[in-house]
Amino acid sequence: MTAQTGRTHSKWATVKVDNSGGTLTDISAYCNAIGALGLTFDTQDVTAFSDGVKNFVIGQPVAAFTLGGPIDTVIITHMAAICGTGTPLSVDILLGIRHAYEANEPQWGISMSATSGYLCTAFTVDPVANTWSASFDMFGPTAPAFGVAAES
Repeated sequence: MTAQTGRTHSKWATVKVDNSGGTLTDISAYCNAIGALGLTFDTQDVTAFSDGVKNFVIGQPVAAFTLGGPIDTVIITHMAAICGTGTPLSVDILLGIRHAYEANEPQWGISMSATSGYLCTAFTVDPVANTWSASFDMFGPTAPAFGVAAES
């Protein structure tokens, strides 16, 4: 096992998204664009007149992200079957550090349940640029998280 530290490259990322049957499926071969991953929290300014610095209260987070890549019939079939269905999906983005992903390396995602997961809210194909793009938004009360254990 190589050292799991240092900088890496997106070529070592593995992207897995549920298919229409609810099976986590590796779509890495069809993705060359992974949007920013993480939580972005709403903030409300609560600075009082006499405070020396601005103060904020943190609200609920947003955890949306996008995927994209070159057009292929396999990915079009996969994404068209899951987009807009309202069915929560498991998403697992495994980030290999200087090599293909191994256990205990960074991972982002969530395992779906009846009340939590990601929804594919947009799927577009650009035949001029020969690319596809999909947007994913959170569903339910459980937020996805960075970790070191793969999703199921």
